[in-house]
This record gives sequence, C-alpha cells and structure tokens, in this order.
Amino acid sequence: MVETILFPDIEKTLVDFLTTKFVAGGDSSKIFTKAPDPRPARAVRVVRNDRKARLDVEDREGRRGAHLILDRPRVVFECTDDAGGAADLAAKVRGIINAAAPGYIGSVWCDYIEDVGEENDTDPVTAAPRYTVVTDLIVRGTVLA
Repeated sequence: MVETILFPDIEKTLVDFLTTKFVAGGDSSKIFTKAPDPRPARAVRVVRNDRKARLDVEDREGRRGAHLILDRPRVVFECTDDAGGAADLAAKVRGIINAAAPGYIGSVWCDYIEDVGEENDTDPVTAAPRYTVVTDLIVRGTVLA
C-alpha cells in the first residue's frame, strides 16, 4: 500500500519560528506572509517560491530524489526597514535560519538548509529599502494515519 505523506505549511512554520526567536531577542520586527496595510516600518515577509530557479541537477534534468518523505521548499525572506537597517535585518534572519538545521523548526524536523544568498532588492512599489534572503530547506513530512 502506498503511504500518503503530508508536508508542513513551511511559511507558517517559519513565521512562528522567527517570531519566537525575535521576541526572545527583544526585536519587535513583524514577521508575516501577507503584508498588512499599513506595512510595518521593520518587517520580514516569508514566501515559499519553488519556481525561483535552482541551479542544480534536480532542476536542470527535471528530476527529484527517491526520498518521497522529504520536501525541499525554496523560501524567500523579504526584509524591510524604513530606518535603513534592512541589510542588518536580513543578516539576522539569515543567521537564525542557517543555525536551525539539523534540528526542529517549531515542530518540523529540518535535515538541511542550503543558504542560497542574499540580494539588495529595493521594493519597486514603495521604494523601501529591502534585502531578500533565499534558502532551500529539506524538511520531513509525516505519514497520514
């Protein structure tokens, strides 16, 4: 019988994880998946974007590995700070995320995190300073009972 594997909502998991880390560190930055209106002055938007190109054999050849219990989300963290600290905020997010594996991110086991990098990417709509951090995670799903 083929097992059904459920994968976590990695965006929500990462929002909760980063919020906990930021609060513990005394940082009041807002973490979300959908920007509220008005947009907070210092914030991180978490977006899963598997369509953002990967430059590896799996994408070049259009194949994935045989480990069907693993999910490999590509996550983009959009870091903004109207006071000019977007680069520092991105560095903080990058450090927290890269230190999380192997280990639990909330209740989700993460085997590996590949740091793809960060980019100075001014928001085209608001002209707010923005840095993006891109990571690939390998997380485990659970078997549907």
